[in-house]
Amino acid sequence: MANVFTMELAGRTLTVETGKYAQQASGSCLVRCGDTAVMVCATGSDKPRDGIDFFPLSCDFEEKLYAVGKIPGGFIKREGRPTEKAILTSRLIDRPIRPLFPKSYRNDVQVVATVLSVDTEIPPDVYAMIGASVSLSISDLPFMGPIGAVVVGYVDGKYIINPNSEERAKSRLHLTVAGTKDAVMMVEAGANEITEDEMLEAILTGHEEIKRIVAFIEGIQAEVGKEKRVVAEPEVDEDFVAKVRAYAMEKVEWSLDTFDRYEREDRQDQIKAETIEHFSEEYPESAKEIDGIIYNMTKEVVRRKITLDGVRPDGRKLNEVRPIWSETSILPRPHGSAVFTRGQTQVMTVLTLGPMSEVQILDGLSEEDSKRYMHQYNMPPYSVGEARMLRGPGRREIGHGALASRALEPMIPSEEEFPYA
Repeated sequence: MANVFTMELAGRTLTVETGKYAQQASGSCLVRCGDTAVMVCATGSDKPRDGIDFFPLSCDFEEKLYAVGKIPGGFIKREGRPTEKAILTSRLIDRPIRPLFPKSYRNDVQVVATVLSVDTEIPPDVYAMIGASVSLSISDLPFMGPIGAVVVGYVDGKYIINPNSEERAKSRLHLTVAGTKDAVMMVEAGANEITEDEMLEAILTGHEEIKRIVAFIEGIQAEVGKEKRVVAEPEVDEDFVAKVRAYAMEKVEWSLDTFDRYEREDRQDQIKAETIEHFSEEYPESAKEIDGIIYNMTKEVVRRKITLDGVRPDGRKLNEVRPIWSETSILPRPHGSAVFTRGQTQVMTVLTLGPMSEVQILDGLSEEDSKRYMHQYNMPPYSVGEARMLRGPGRREIGHGALASRALEPMIPSEEEFPYA
């Protein structure tokens, strides 16, 4: 049975339709605002995935060029891999909903947001986040939401919720904030020298609107929501935990009694192996449980050292930073190069300038058709001491590249002042 729900959001009418499309999904809805329409479907598997210790959630933001009346280019004439914008929006959907599932949940959950129509004044990303919250809330999946999401702009000293294209162009701030009615779950921002007080006020302003959105979704859930699945939390053998703590606590303290990171890791591996061996006869299938108990004990000891002794695991006091050094012009041929090192984290950056004919051509849903400043981030396996296959950049790398890009973009001279890519 189709149901239609509406609310006023930022001077526009937000419409949510349920029960009409994608009825075999665990939960689905069509979200409309102006001429922008996004269909969001959430589906979960019936059985948990074996042999994993994480929650297998995947979120995908699907851009369809028919949403803006375009035919895809190339010989195939259909959409290819996700654009950078689609990947970043997928990450926006994922981050606020992931913590709202039970920690022990191991069933696959997939959220797919498909953009069906785009009003250039109303970007679809926030409505995809709201749609994900609606679909999960009305499904039988054990989602402990709902959440709401808004974009906050800052123009002439005033905060604007979900600004239009003209307001976005003038805004010194582009803040996406998501949360429940009680707390902020996620913020992502780009800004041009916003003060801490202005940023805090922007987050609080956004959260007030989020409370209204959450109340709206709670009303939808109360009317059409399915009964939630019951997730049985794993039973904890308190006697076993006490035995492991009694045996391993001094060993954990010893493993952390060094400022050398690699020695700490070696000691941790050693005490885990010793503890598993010690309990192998009495508790032969307990390796995973022991690993979790020692992990919690390690957090406890580290926290105690920081709060009581004022010393972090690497020996730094609370007001100390890791050793920092940098160097510029390290490569002879590229237009610019530098290395920046803090502790054991090191970044090499290489800069290339080109004519405006070398800008990146964008084939997406936004009005922007090119990009002259491209910031690419790569994290090869050797950077974390691992040996694995080299692949193209993943979502995390694309997200971190966008983070760095937003920080530097306000400092890039305009095309009129500096006509280079």
